[in-house]
Amino acid sequence: MQKKTNFAGAIKKLIPGLFGRKTGGARLRHAALSGRGLVRAENQDHYFADARGGLFCVADGMGGGQGGAKASEIVCREVSAASRSGAAAERNASLDACVRAANGAIRDFARGAGYSQMATTVVFLTFDGMGGVHAGHVGDSRLYRFRGGRLECLTRDHTVAAEMRGAGWKSLAASRASSLSHVLTRAVGVDREVEVEWTELDAKPGDRFILCSDGVYDMLDDSRIEFLVSRAKTPSGCCKSLEKDILAAGAADNYTIIAVDMV
Repeated sequence: MQKKTNFAGAIKKLIPGLFGRKTGGARLRHAALSGRGLVRAENQDHYFADARGGLFCVADGMGGGQGGAKASEIVCREVSAASRSGAAAERNASLDACVRAANGAIRDFARGAGYSQMATTVVFLTFDGMGGVHAGHVGDSRLYRFRGGRLECLTRDHTVAAEMRGAGWKSLAASRASSLSHVLTRAVGVDREVEVEWTELDAKPGDRFILCSDGVYDMLDDSRIEFLVSRAKTPSGCCKSLEKDILAAGAADNYTIIAVDMV
């Protein structure tokens, strides 16, 4: 597991990925970075990136001083155990089990520490090596795909505002401005049971995937993310460009980005 920089005064850690595992005729190239931002005292995000294993994960801890960093660390540690699973069905079942294990471990830790709001979001992208590509998520960390000049969000936020939008109750603009925009309807560590939302993806060489915590898209709207992602020639350049704009916008929260190219 790769833990992001969160010591005092540091705002980022960049880990570039080399060419990785061949998947469905393509190879994966990635980079990742994370920072605590300009307001928060601690980085409570974690991430895991394994191009050879074909698994990438971002987690955003909740609970402030009540164990958010520990919660995101636990889920990334558990998810990393699935990085060598093979076929899609086996990999997905393994990841489901890992998230359930993390859910129990977070709840146990919270009880022992006397924490009442310890939990985390998680989003992961998985390549099975035979052309199968899937996304799984719990909460409001997101996965985007950039293809043909267009950015598309592939995950559905598990928030009250997103549920309201889905029901046609509020417009997107009104929901984003609402105090409900970050009230989660699903997170790892909250309830006794947790359900991963799975999406089978259409993926092909030339695609660029972006996994991120809400500290990214809260600072930059999708049109700006699309512009920056389109201009970057490499995953590393993509991460750095996004970070530069996040910091310029005030970086009010922790932020984590993994960029994955199919080449």
